[in-house]
Amino acid sequence: MSVHDGSVGRSVAQRDELELLTDDERVWTAVPVDAEGEQRLTQWLSVEADLLCELDEWR
Repeated sequence: MSVHDGSVGRSVAQRDELELLTDDERVWTAVPVDAEGEQRLTQWLSVEADLLCELDEWR
């Protein structure tokens, strides 16, 4: 997987930041930046690319 965005949001605490990962740019997985080991394997959310949007536009 490759990292395409190091964080989500501007004023979010470090523990709440997410990184977006993808293998194929069709399905993206958001994983907490500070997750390690087993947490990194269990604390994630995957969405299809067409469901993603710019946070500023969404707000």
